[in-house]
Amino acid sequence: MKTLCPQQAQDGVTRRQFFVRSLAGGAGFMVGGPMLGLGGAGIANAQVSGAPAGGVTAWIVIGSDEWISIDVPVTEMGQGTMTGLAQIVADELRVDWSRVRAQHAPVDPAHGGTNASPWGRFTGGSLGIRLFGPVLQQAAANARQMLVMAAAQSWGVAPSACTVAAGVVTVTVSGTVRTLTYGALASKAAAIVLAGNTPLNQYPRRVVGSSPARLDVPAKVNGSAKFGIDVVLPGMLFAAVKHSPVLGGTVGSLGSKPAGVFALVPVGAVAGAANSSNALSGAPGYRGHNGVAAVSATTWDAMRAVRSVAVNWTAPADSSANDSNAITARAIWLMGNGNPMIAQDRNSASLATGLALPNKAIAATYQLPFLAHACMEPLNCTVRFTPASTSASGAVAATCEIWAPTQAPDLVRLTASSLCPAGTVVKVVNTLAGSGFGRKFEQDFIREGIQVGLACPGRPVKLTWPREQDFANDQFRPMAMSRIEAAASPTSGRLSAWRNRIVTPSINAQRGGDLAALDGSAVDGAIDLPYAMDSVLVDFVRHDTTIPVGYWRSVGMSINTFAVESAMDELANTLGWDPIAFRLANLAQPRLVGVLNALKTFARWGSPSATGHAQGVAIAAGFGSFMGQVAEVSVNASTGALTVHRISTVIDCGTVIHPDAVRAQIEGAVAQAVAATLYGQQTFVNGVPQVTNFNRYRLLRLQDMPQVDVQIISNGDAPGGVGEPGVPCVAPAIANAHARLVGPTARRRSLPMFPGATLSGL
Repeated sequence: MKTLCPQQAQDGVTRRQFFVRSLAGGAGFMVGGPMLGLGGAGIANAQVSGAPAGGVTAWIVIGSDEWISIDVPVTEMGQGTMTGLAQIVADELRVDWSRVRAQHAPVDPAHGGTNASPWGRFTGGSLGIRLFGPVLQQAAANARQMLVMAAAQSWGVAPSACTVAAGVVTVTVSGTVRTLTYGALASKAAAIVLAGNTPLNQYPRRVVGSSPARLDVPAKVNGSAKFGIDVVLPGMLFAAVKHSPVLGGTVGSLGSKPAGVFALVPVGAVAGAANSSNALSGAPGYRGHNGVAAVSATTWDAMRAVRSVAVNWTAPADSSANDSNAITARAIWLMGNGNPMIAQDRNSASLATGLALPNKAIAATYQLPFLAHACMEPLNCTVRFTPASTSASGAVAATCEIWAPTQAPDLVRLTASSLCPAGTVVKVVNTLAGSGFGRKFEQDFIREGIQVGLACPGRPVKLTWPREQDFANDQFRPMAMSRIEAAASPTSGRLSAWRNRIVTPSINAQRGGDLAALDGSAVDGAIDLPYAMDSVLVDFVRHDTTIPVGYWRSVGMSINTFAVESAMDELANTLGWDPIAFRLANLAQPRLVGVLNALKTFARWGSPSATGHAQGVAIAAGFGSFMGQVAEVSVNASTGALTVHRISTVIDCGTVIHPDAVRAQIEGAVAQAVAATLYGQQTFVNGVPQVTNFNRYRLLRLQDMPQVDVQIISNGDAPGGVGEPGVPCVAPAIANAHARLVGPTARRRSLPMFPGATLSGL
């Protein structure tokens, strides 16, 4: 297999058809079963085919060449889930890791997109291993049992007499050792139908818990890996887009088509009271196209052409409300006057008593900005639309083929079906993605790619968003304002009262959700805290700005953990308690107690590595994992610049599949979170985004990257998420360390800490 990306070959042969041809002659089989999306647990009954055909549902292919090929249902974005899921299969199947390969599963009803979830298969929420690992493990166990039964039939022995190791079934009959390989048994095994699922974990884990070479890395190193941006097809055209400079603006009229441009295509859609993420042309509230694409011979030509196109934009009447100062002022008003939705209420009638003397209390307001996703691979989508036709042999349906780096391939299929003529056959190829962070779950760039493809029938067209369009027309992480009043006993340290009001835009409401319902993502990390509290009231006020908002790595936890853990530190300081001792006195989550105790030792708490350094701590539970981090920082006395020297992390993520991947995910999360804490924000002036490239959206330079130390607590519990949990604690840990240096009155309660920073410096 030359590439890990299921690209369709130039001659029209799909990866699945390639396997069918390769296995022709009976030496191979597929095992699989229905896999439900987020809405279901998933099952993997033994469904097999002796002569695999395109319609067979399958997750594992065993070839006569002894290669084990695994269809992975998540998008590989660099997080390593493709390898982790393959490790689970390799252990349960009992095969040598060197014979395992993996690729994205086909995007079809058999591999996801069931009615159990409106999104079908998707990648996000640190759910890759947690959601799909059990299903692939069951498919592997079933395949192993079928192979054992096939060998037993060949030898006339009971299956229980056989043993399995390294892809070989062995039995001893009358003193003679007999063996058969999986490849040799494949055709016979394909005819076996199991009565039910095979019990799991019959053999010790050997690959799970180790860190073998990742399956996606070799192709990325040698350049053969295919990301969405790499898709090239015969006869391809290229397109670039520009959107209204004012958010919510629409195309009024277009100037003449520049020389060398094949087409100018109005694209996008704007929903009247929501963002454009899932709005389709003709949907309620539709106001028109919010962008225009130029189609040319190369991407560079298309980008130059679209910049030169004269567009008369129609600005929305509410553009003045989409101003950073106005949004903040509105949030302040809503904090005191908004209509709250109760997120958590436990004994709130006693709040006043808990906040009163002799208990010691704090009251503070924390603020976070809109953030861009800033993916390294810009948004892109390749579409080939072939209209319906009629020939002597009969009618041929229209087809719409899509190649995209998407976190939601089944949703792409639904988007295409909504835009294409009735009866169009939609085919989606899910490519590797150069990061996603939630941005590539969205459908705006997919929709625009399809619109351009429909305008250029018969030829493939690759649409690319220039970097400026990506920054200015993101689905931003919501801004937020959070006010916390909390109190604790000065003697026992027991939390007596906790009141938290959160003002933030609702992602769910912008996507047409129930306006009367609580948006769980808005309060994630603020409710059901791991601390024992006598009296709790957490509520949420929806901030109905029309700035488009979406899912950003760790979603609400990246917002609320900053407020919660900053407030915990402020309260500890008011009491005169050590921040870790104060947390331990209130923790009601045993696994977090273990994390915090381990972190205290691992980070050498109380003993910074140098004079003038200080430490800050933060903890959180989410995405099935338990995390604690200590930041060590220093402050330049002359400039006030802050340096983050070290982030020490302890994570309890249950059963660890690939330890090196866990460390890599935390390292990447720290880099992203430190940049967001110190520098990251998107601002607006009368609806015009002010940051349009990396020159004003500073990321960490190599010399800025702190030392990242990671200790993993592994246990027998179910695997927890890893990609998201590394983010939320970073900001409060840094802010808490900074406050210990500069004093509590100079504490930074608003992010970013250095809002004017650019790539040229602070």
